Amino acid sequence: MARAEVITGLEPGESARSQLAAIFGVRIDEMWAWSAHVQDASRVLELHQLRIAAKRVRYLFDALAACFQPAFRDQLVVFKQLQDHLGEIHDCDVWADILRRSMRDHLRDLNSRRKALKPFVGAADADLGRLAREFADETRDSPLRGLALMLDDLVARRAKLYRRFIRFWTRLERRGFRKQLEHAVAQAADPGPSSPAGESPGQPPDPPPAPTPRPIAGPAESAPPRSNADDSGADEIAAAG
Repeated sequence: MARAEVITGLEPGESARSQLAAIFGVRIDEMWAWSAHVQDASRVLELHQLRIAAKRVRYLFDALAACFQPAFRDQLVVFKQLQDHLGEIHDCDVWADILRRSMRDHLRDLNSRRKALKPFVGAADADLGRLAREFADETRDSPLRGLALMLDDLVARRAKLYRRFIRFWTRLERRGFRKQLEHAVAQAADPGPSSPAGESPGQPPDPPPAPTPRPIAGPAESAPPRSNADDSGADEIAAAG
């Protein structure tokens, strides 16, 4: 497994948010460097390294989740899907190596039998018949056939899984998945003015509603004159009292 690149230039006294671009920049670059090999099914080690690099990016997002909006964190399921695709492919590669080693060990035993048959000339020696019978008994229930069939099945399964992975990766590339990650990191690193939970970082909050205009009193001389009717009404109220 390739070692993760060391992230340098971080300041212990600075906040994690202010250094997100440096942290994620290195890990995202690592991931996409390995992704250059995805179109070659034979690049077994490189595909495995891509899976590990994707896991590192995912763990970073998990560790620093508080810096990102919930709506973005929900999209990180993509990393789990990517790891699952590559993990199944890697499982096939690992099991294929195990089966090949097992087949090689059994073939080594058969090779020793082959060497035992070499000194004989013709069919005159009874020991040749004995060796032939022993060889027949040993190979009657030999696991070689089963191992070979399992290996063939693994090769077919890996090819199917790889085609499925390529379709998944192509969709990610078409939607600009890397740019989405980098944009989310940039927003989280510089969210702008603090905003209530649920609002996207970097987006200004809605302005408060404009206050209702209050009437402004004009000069005293501009007030409308009171009518006699108003005065008489006031006199009647006073008399009634």
